[in-house]
Order: sequence, then structure tokens, then C-alpha cells
Amino acid sequence: MLRFLLALAALSAALLLGACAPFHRPLAAADRAGVREVDVRVVVAQESFMFSAQAPGVSAATGGGLIGALIDSSVQQSRQKEMSAEVGAIVGPLLDYDYRVEAGLAFGELLNAPNAFALKVASSQVLAGMPPKAEHEARIAATKTGPAYLVLLLQYALEPGLGAFTTRTTALLWQAGNSEPSYRSAIIFQTPIGGGTRATVLRRLTANDGRVIKAVMRDSVRQTLRVLGMDLAGARSGAVRTARFNVNGSWVTLAGHSFDEQPGRVVFRDQDGAMYSVRSTAP
Repeated sequence: MLRFLLALAALSAALLLGACAPFHRPLAAADRAGVREVDVRVVVAQESFMFSAQAPGVSAATGGGLIGALIDSSVQQSRQKEMSAEVGAIVGPLLDYDYRVEAGLAFGELLNAPNAFALKVASSQVLAGMPPKAEHEARIAATKTGPAYLVLLLQYALEPGLGAFTTRTTALLWQAGNSEPSYRSAIIFQTPIGGGTRATVLRRLTANDGRVIKAVMRDSVRQTLRVLGMDLAGARSGAVRTARFNVNGSWVTLAGHSFDEQPGRVVFRDQDGAMYSVRSTAP
């Protein structure tokens, strides 16, 4: 189990660095005009849910989480065993539900809906890992005469206490044979799933062959693509909005410039350029 946790921590570290760093690069109008169509690859390297467990004495405001707990030299063996038991109790009942399958279904809906995305999608695949380096570089080079190449690196997690389901996606677009991406962005999706004890939440998520958890997975893909599409199209930010966001099991208030609202959901961009799609009302 510890190896499993370490692997998840490594993946989380890589994606969080991509998702939270101030590296947003909008797609320039000239580059947008040059994209005739795009091949989309969604990389979901996880085999099951990632779960964050907060280390003793580390608050949500100062960081921590699973990575901090694992690398902090002060973490005792008893705490590691406790974390393993906690992760096993939550992840176990959810192993039958495959995020890649639900992501594929959501993409199928996208491909069958004309003008549902900012760019014309030539093909899409959900992968369990990045292609080998040589293949990846060859695909980038092929954009000189072929479709652009959009890669989405996606990580999904359950917050401690099962208060919320979160995905973090790093998007990169290559075109015109250039080795550097013409577009970079980070999209964070979150929706509350809590209410009651852990057992109660798990029963609700997995009832009727996982109807609720499957719907949450598909919605996370739809909303992520919606935000990504608006950003690729050059959506302008508006008024400052605040929303509640679950970090390591605690609800905090985030603020940013809104550029889309739906019933019960708001999309905004923070000061580093990361985009959030979150419930407009939360605990």
C-alpha cells in the first residue's frame, strides 16, 4: 500500500506543479486561426482514486496533504498504517468504477455534438500514460502538416472526509510543427459529494451500479472541456467572484475573475491564471 501511495504522490506532485504554477499561455488569435482541427489525447495515469490525508500538525493553509505526510520526516509508522487503512476503506468500494471509461463516454458526447468545442476535434483518445518520448516528439513534428495536438494530463481525487471530488488538468497544445506549445492552461474542477458519514457517502456514490459516481466523473470531463473550450476561444474575464473550495478536507474561500456562470456553478480565473469550475454554493 505504501508503494501505491508513493506512486500517487509522485503523480500528484507532477500535476499539481503544472496545475498551480503561473504559466497560463492563452492561444493567440493568429494561432487559433491556424488550427484547422485537433487530435486530443487525455492522459489518466491513475488506476483508481487518489486520496489526500492530512499530516498531523499541518493545516490546509500551510500545505501538507498526502505528499507532505509521506515526505515529512516526522511522520511516524503508526500514522502511515492509519493512512493506509483510511485509503483502503475509501478506495476499496470504488475500484469497480473506471474514470477512463466515463471520460471516453463524455468525449463521445462531445464528438457527436456539432460546435460543442472551440476547435474541430479530428480524433480523441483516453490513455493510461504519455506516449514514449520518440512517439510524442514525432506527433508534435507532424503538426506541421497535420492536425494540431492537444494533450490533457488529468488527475482525480477525493478530499479527506469525502467532502468533495476534484480533478486537476494541465492542457498543452502544439501546432505548426513547433516544439513549444502555443497554449498552456490549468483547469481545476470540484463538486461537493459529502453529507453524512463516510459509509453513507460511499453507499450514495455506489448505489445503482455507481450511478452517482459515474455521473460525477462524466460531469467533471464535460465541465473541464467547457472551461478549456472557452479559454481557447479567448473568453474575457469579468467581475471578481468568490466560491467555497475544499482543500484537504477544509472549506476555504477562493476568489477570481469570473468568465462563465451556469445554474449552481461558477467559472473563474485566479491571479496565477489557473481556471476553476466550482459549485457557486457549497458548505
